[in-house]
Amino acid sequence: MLDKKGFLFTVTVFLILMYVLLSISVWVKAIESSERAFSEFYKESTVELTMEQITPGKMDDTSYTIMNRNLMRLNEGAEEFAVKAGPPDDENLYVRTAMLELLINGSAAPDDFEGPAPGLAEENASLRAWVNDLNASLKAIGVYVDKFEVSDFQIGQSGIDKVNYSFKLKLGLKDFANTSSVSRTYDISNQLGITGFVDPALVRQSRDTAGDDITVYRQFFFNKDDYPDSASISVTKMSQSVNAGQGWLYAPMAMAGAAGDLVPTATTIDPNKTKDYILVGTFDEIDALTADVYSNFAGFIVTTSPNLTSILCNGEKFEESNTFNPISYSAPPDCLVEMDASKGIVTSKPFMVAPNFDPADADTCPLLDGTNLTGRCVLMINSYSEAEVGDDLAKKKAATTYRGLYKVESIRDFVMCGYYTNNPKAPSYLQHLLPDPYFRNSTLGIETFVIGNYANKYSVYDTNSRLDRELFNTTISGVKVRGLPGCKSFSACSDSPVTGIFAVSEDTKADYGLDNIACDNGAAGCGS
Repeated sequence: MLDKKGFLFTVTVFLILMYVLLSISVWVKAIESSERAFSEFYKESTVELTMEQITPGKMDDTSYTIMNRNLMRLNEGAEEFAVKAGPPDDENLYVRTAMLELLINGSAAPDDFEGPAPGLAEENASLRAWVNDLNASLKAIGVYVDKFEVSDFQIGQSGIDKVNYSFKLKLGLKDFANTSSVSRTYDISNQLGITGFVDPALVRQSRDTAGDDITVYRQFFFNKDDYPDSASISVTKMSQSVNAGQGWLYAPMAMAGAAGDLVPTATTIDPNKTKDYILVGTFDEIDALTADVYSNFAGFIVTTSPNLTSILCNGEKFEESNTFNPISYSAPPDCLVEMDASKGIVTSKPFMVAPNFDPADADTCPLLDGTNLTGRCVLMINSYSEAEVGDDLAKKKAATTYRGLYKVESIRDFVMCGYYTNNPKAPSYLQHLLPDPYFRNSTLGIETFVIGNYANKYSVYDTNSRLDRELFNTTISGVKVRGLPGCKSFSACSDSPVTGIFAVSEDTKADYGLDNIACDNGAAGCGS
């Protein structure tokens, strides 16, 4: 009986041990399975978490940096050789191809350009370089980029100073064991500004025409608030009445009497600079300065009418006094017009009789004398030149359509600051990258005027139109324009000033409203 009990006890203990061992085995298997699942989950979570950090915003910023740098590099390359033009229905084909190559690899193929490929290899400025850097960072967590693909790449313009682009970027990540992967497609689009870039068309054309030593490097700058298009750049004829005068002149003004708003008195101006000013005042104020002072000024605006004395000389006539170049008459029966120096001031310089003229009505202007001060400037135009009035004094009173005082600071500011503006007759920025840019045009066309010491080689430019797209076209006859650089006075405009002489074509004269001040309008001339 004891032996049977002992046997049962032994069997019972054995069964219990078997159960415990089986439980332990199941538990171990469960733990092992759990560990494997957790490991796979961890790997998958790491890949997904990494992809979540590469947000659309970060990809947009990365792409913008790369594209901005590469557009600048393409622009620099186009200064040497134009980018090839595609077919008429896709003229930007090679621009798009080159930018895609630069985006992906940091280099553009030689076949994208008209000449030997400029040195555009810069691998760091590419998506491939970004992927390589990303892989170096991801290695520590066992993840790598296994693919990146760019598709649907487009480039164009969304404004006269903007280049827009768009593309799809497919990015894939994997772990090193190749057991977990994830991919995402990003829709990238943005726009790039061209402000500050050098105009590649102007560089190529000026270098090919004038030579390396006087190549024109002009940066793109815009003032779209004041000069959104050519029609917004104005010349305004003032409502001021004019009774008489001779010649024409553009200059800042000085007062013979009390100082005006931004108009200094004659006696406070450096005597060496009075030759660059128009003296304004009543006849008595000007005369009181004495000839030693007023004779040094470039021209005069008399703000009082002459005194008139009625005489009978083949009918009623009026002799003048207290004015410039006063009209008198010889004795009957001839009654010829002549000048009586005893009754006024005699001058061979430009002058205008404009009763009650207030210089404060004129535009403000920068004083180009090194002082960085602001004054008030005006362009005065009479019907006849000084020489013509000298031959026939009566012509000083001749009234023609274009005689008057003009505000020209808008066009002067646009020209002298080198701004670009919109004109559908001109090439767009992307067309500036292509061959023969000035024979292309776009609704987003941009143009500028080229004048200054860097473009004053008369054997090249002569009196060509100073509009960039017309500057090198010798078949276009330029018309000089009063009041603009190189043509501020008759003496400068008829000579060879260091700035070159501002001139335009008939079409450009109309586009910018320059008819009133152009030298071919029949008023006082500008010389040959």
